[in-house]
Amino acid sequence: MSVQVNGSASATQQTRAQRARGHDAVAPQRGSTPDMEIVSSIVLNSAYLVSVLAVVALGLGVIYGLLGVINMAHGELVAIGAYTAVLLTELGLPYWGALPVACGVGLVVGMVLEWALISRLTQRPLDAILVTLGLGLVIQELLRLTFGVGPRSVAAPVHGTVHVLGYTYPVFRLVVIGLAVVAICAALAFFSRSSFGLVVRAILQNRESALTSGVHAGRYNRLAFGLGAALAALAGCLVAPSAVVLPQMGTFYIGPAFIAVIIGGSGRLVGAVLGALFMGGLEIFLGEYIPQTVARAGVLVLAIMLIRIRPQGLVSEPKVRVA
Repeated sequence: MSVQVNGSASATQQTRAQRARGHDAVAPQRGSTPDMEIVSSIVLNSAYLVSVLAVVALGLGVIYGLLGVINMAHGELVAIGAYTAVLLTELGLPYWGALPVACGVGLVVGMVLEWALISRLTQRPLDAILVTLGLGLVIQELLRLTFGVGPRSVAAPVHGTVHVLGYTYPVFRLVVIGLAVVAICAALAFFSRSSFGLVVRAILQNRESALTSGVHAGRYNRLAFGLGAALAALAGCLVAPSAVVLPQMGTFYIGPAFIAVIIGGSGRLVGAVLGALFMGGLEIFLGEYIPQTVARAGVLVLAIMLIRIRPQGLVSEPKVRVA
């Protein structure tokens, strides 16, 4: 995976995994026990992966729940956020200034895509899958033409390591976890407390009833798609200093994020976050003891079993009425 750190008890396996994923080295603190090293690795690496995946899944959950469109280009929106950070930092803008700009770029791109393409496909879900899949390939090629085929990187704005739970961990990754949590809480608060969020949740839960109440779906669809795209771009900007930036870097996210949305329950935004916790945390845990590809397959099997047992998802929300 392009953003995952697999903190294994085996130093050789850990080094190999980190080199393959382009991440900074994460080392155990001298004097800590092997069991504590494994627990610390699972906790910290799970928090990093889950926090970023939850931001992506939350944006995808808004788009899928509101429009009923499986946005196969959602991963490319992550890449757009990462390349925005690359461009702005190369132009001399501090990384912290690139974060809001990346969100703004994602918002504008998302709204334009919804207006130009997605609005014509909301009643044709199969066509929407094909169109957004092709759109993702087009975005990848545009990124290659603009930035080249080689990997790019962004300098981390915070350097150094700290000892957490007996483990030496990069400070910047802790910052990423904190920023992702703030973004998730802010998004959930916005969709649960604002009048716009109230209407969006009503459409998520019962689109027909909301439309018969006089809701102008097109306007809300466009802004909601833009907000979902902004969250994806934010995730890309957050991981850019910790990963190799490539046009196809976002393809890692689309599968786990979509499954996280399904596990959480379509239309349940909190459920998307819980689904990301299930997907990311379980894969990190299994990856400590079995090969990464087997761990990934095992998570998918368990996700399918969970969907089979609880098809309504992990979270059930009360119905929202629009006055």
